[in-house]
Amino acid sequence: MTRFVRPITSNLYLLQKNLQRVLPDRANRVEDIYLRYYNGSSSHEYIDIPLSQAVDLFDIKGFDRSKATVLYIHGFIETAHQESIKVMVNAYLEARPNTNVLLLDWANMAHGSYLVNAARNTKKVGATTAEYINKLSEAGLQLDKLHLIGHSLGSHVAGYTAPELKNKFNKTVKRLTALDPAFPAFYPDGVVMEHVCERDAEFVDVIHTDAGGYGAPVRTGTADFWPNGGRRTQPGCPRFAPVPLSDDNLCSHWRSWRFYAESVRNPEAFPASPADSYQKFKENTKPEVGMVYMGADCDLRAKGSYYLTTNASEPFGKGMEGLYPKRKTNKKK
Repeated sequence: MTRFVRPITSNLYLLQKNLQRVLPDRANRVEDIYLRYYNGSSSHEYIDIPLSQAVDLFDIKGFDRSKATVLYIHGFIETAHQESIKVMVNAYLEARPNTNVLLLDWANMAHGSYLVNAARNTKKVGATTAEYINKLSEAGLQLDKLHLIGHSLGSHVAGYTAPELKNKFNKTVKRLTALDPAFPAFYPDGVVMEHVCERDAEFVDVIHTDAGGYGAPVRTGTADFWPNGGRRTQPGCPRFAPVPLSDDNLCSHWRSWRFYAESVRNPEAFPASPADSYQKFKENTKPEVGMVYMGADCDLRAKGSYYLTTNASEPFGKGMEGLYPKRKTNKKK
């Protein structure tokens, strides 16, 4: 049951223009939210079902309600065939095959005007998602094995989903990961919409890569990670990229999911050190004290802000060398 999806350009600025033409009458229909279950060995193999029919997941061969389940939530004007989704999904399918991998496809509500449509729709999408996660839970999905992962606006969808589950259905999400949660309309606190925060799940880890740009400018989770200081320009990204929503302009924002996907494959790629600021991290002579790993296998006891450095290209993770920014490393080719 695979839906037809139009071919897309990699440039999100052009994609936004296309979506405004082909989807203008579907901007606020929760009926058009889909779950995509990846039932093969790559992101090219999947089955789509309407979110309203979520319990049909249990009838699909390969879905195991006893396994760990990852629900990935994409960001603004993305579609289900975006590079970010392929990278994240393939990392899990290849490195962690004993995981149910799902995508929340809310593309029809994530396009159009950022402020008028997409940002405001995060609350509606989150509430609807919580309703059907509750139905899945009642049908046997183990919530203690559910991991919500959102990028940009998707982080805030997750930030509405988890509290709705708690407040309306008395069910708690164990872990929520926010990848550079979207800044405009959500910060300062509650300026327009409520942002993802540490109260939303038992453990909320956040990876900041474009803080103050497209991403959240302040600590917002239980444990916040600030690779290379957490701001643009991330190593390897263009310093001059003035076209909004172009690939170059989004490079630092996208590093968050690139780092996370790498951590799925290599859990020890990104050790991070606790510190009050990036400057204090760089001055620390013993950064390994209290360090935790950023990403998929983050210690759920972590709390506060953590810092590290990365390479400018893949593999981004430096391992323990990432804790010593003053050292010069010879990257393996």
